[in-house]
Amino acid sequence: MSISMIWAMDRNHLIGKNNQLPWRIPRDTAFFIEKTRDKTVLMGRKTWESLGSKPLKDRRNVVLTRDRQFTCEGCTVVHTLEDALQLDEGKEELMVIGGAEIYKLMLPYADQLIITWIDAEFEGDAYFPEIPWEEWKEVSSIPGIRDEKNPYDYRFAYYERTDS
Repeated sequence: MSISMIWAMDRNHLIGKNNQLPWRIPRDTAFFIEKTRDKTVLMGRKTWESLGSKPLKDRRNVVLTRDRQFTCEGCTVVHTLEDALQLDEGKEELMVIGGAEIYKLMLPYADQLIITWIDAEFEGDAYFPEIPWEEWKEVSSIPGIRDEKNPYDYRFAYYERTDS
């Protein structure tokens, strides 16, 4: 199984405010949908709640939570990192979609990072954990299209783990 992590962040590695995205970039939302469709997505409980406590369409939704009483309709619940790592044994790709605590837990196991870098600064309260950049190499970068609906400069960057 390969593990990919996908998220958007601003210049300061901010990823959220009050359990929501602090920006609106429809092209990034479309990119996220395209990259995660037909895959297993792993998220924490707070991310699940930020999505309206409804499963994302055309994906296998998995929620990682320490709360043993937690249930959710249309998703699979796991309670440990080990359970999360065994989710898709033999399948193609597990997509980690947040939040900050889940990213921190899964970063050491990730093979690929898919980051939307937003060239702006926002107010918020959730940041992506420290990334050991020496373990990663950027393999491609695609500029985003800025227009009236997508008002920031941004780019989609792909990173792969190095052998070092």
